[in-house]
Amino acid sequence: MTNRAFTLAETLITIGIIGIVASMTLPTIINNINMRHYITILKEDYSILSQAHNAITAENGSFQSGLQTCENKTSKDKNKCLMEIFGEHLKQIRTCETPYNMDDEKNSCFTEFSKIKHLNGTAATTNYLNRDAATIILANGSAILFFLDNANCDFTYDGYYSYKRCGWITIDVNGLQKPNTFGKDLYVLYIMDKAIRPLLYEYLYEDLKNGDCTPTSNGFSCSSHYLLK
Repeated sequence: MTNRAFTLAETLITIGIIGIVASMTLPTIINNINMRHYITILKEDYSILSQAHNAITAENGSFQSGLQTCENKTSKDKNKCLMEIFGEHLKQIRTCETPYNMDDEKNSCFTEFSKIKHLNGTAATTNYLNRDAATIILANGSAILFFLDNANCDFTYDGYYSYKRCGWITIDVNGLQKPNTFGKDLYVLYIMDKAIRPLLYEYLYEDLKNGDCTPTSNGFSCSSHYLLK
């Protein structure tokens, strides 16, 4: 009995099939690996910022008390003040008083806002990207936007939610690198007097929802989706 070898045509067909399958599955595999990395860094940043918040609270009796030096400043200077208060407790590479410089992108701290997208692929339109926000790049490469609503920590959206916040933080977990998309490498946190919380945490917690962190969403709820799971 003789062993029949594969013909060249059969070998090429097999290789072609393998290539087609690989081309269909490899992007999904790579995306899943990237998402696991992004979520890991998000959780690390959340821990780092929460520890800084705790340290500020311990030094001043309350977090709100630690912000009083920021109260009578202009909006942009308030944000810088907030960044500097946090910065005393963060390992950082550099800071920027404005997020990005269109004439010197490599030395910017944050991606140009026009290049940022929602999870559904549309251009990002949100108050959580503000040119007056001050920015820190952490030692792990994450870029952090700081924005102070007010130093009394009582900002609210006309009672739409029952929370009161001091300000907000937008995190890009891989700095200036792509994909620059909310729900992938960009996430929003609330700065509150008692703690730092992910965007929409109260709504998601009370209604026991996972949040709208689907490919057709804007991606804002992904902060709570990943941090409260």
